Amino acid sequence: MAPRLATVLAALLTAVAVTVAGAAAANNSEQVVFSGTGFGSAGPVGFWVWCEADSNNPYAGECNGAMYFYALGITRHVEGEISEPGEHEYVMDVASTRDSLVDCTLANGLPIKHGPNNTVTVTCTAPSGFSGTSTNAVVNVTGP
Repeated sequence: MAPRLATVLAALLTAVAVTVAGAAAANNSEQVVFSGTGFGSAGPVGFWVWCEADSNNPYAGECNGAMYFYALGITRHVEGEISEPGEHEYVMDVASTRDSLVDCTLANGLPIKHGPNNTVTVTCTAPSGFSGTSTNAVVNVTGP
């Protein structure tokens, strides 16, 4: 009787493992990170922004991170949203949450390359009229 019980338990554990693996795969999320430094109309700019692109969880479409404008003495936490207007094209709209010093759009160029070899353009309404480019950005996309 013990060998039959072991067989039943093994089958049951396999069924549970397959079910859990399927559920985990269904909850995968596409995450996008832009990280880099560059130069623009008001001097150096830096950014690290993480977004949850495609997802079935409550954070879908949300972004969180930081930006700085060295010559202006501005470093702020930013939050916002992400969109994907085309395959592998990501646009992050972010703004500082405690004040209105930062309100920017970041967009990657194609193709996305491994490592700090990507172009990200930064266009802002705050700081007023700032625009810049990073040519050494990391654009990391994970998930489905």
